[in-house]
Amino acid sequence: MAGDKDERMEGVQPGDVLAQPENPQKAEEKKPFLGFVGSYTHGIDSKGRLIVPAAFREELGSQFAVCPTPDFKAVAIYTLEGWQKRRDELTALVSLDARMQVFLDQFSKYSYVDCETDAQGRLLLPQKIRAWRLGDVREIDINGATSHIRVLPKAVSEDQDRLFDEMFQDPLAFMAQVQKSSN
Repeated sequence: MAGDKDERMEGVQPGDVLAQPENPQKAEEKKPFLGFVGSYTHGIDSKGRLIVPAAFREELGSQFAVCPTPDFKAVAIYTLEGWQKRRDELTALVSLDARMQVFLDQFSKYSYVDCETDAQGRLLLPQKIRAWRLGDVREIDINGATSHIRVLPKAVSEDQDRLFDEMFQDPLAFMAQVQKSSN
């Protein structure tokens, strides 16, 4: 039936891209989200852009939030869902202690919920939070903090590493002590 037209080809024009049937063996399973982990050193360019490590980009999604870290000492990058959870936690604390309103106000003041990376994976950090927590540093560490990403000056990150080593000269003994006290 050389003259018969395949019904599946009806309406197809030359140059149309045809969908290929899905091959279940080639379909990649989405890996479970294990939290934001890892540490990367990058620079901030003269326009205030930083490269978001590729390891973090997929989980952040196309839009995400930039805000203060929970300790208000660095810049955090959250998924929109993670940012909403953090905001809701602070809001709940206001009902327990009215002074928490100051924390919620500061968190809200420095929250930007419409952030995204460009085609090169760069994020333009909002100027106000960049000036408040990073100053004019050019070298930064971008660290996973499980629920969010921390962005801080490289020198501060190195100081935190030194402090950790001083405070916990025997980390296993400290963990055993914590476990023992919880029983």
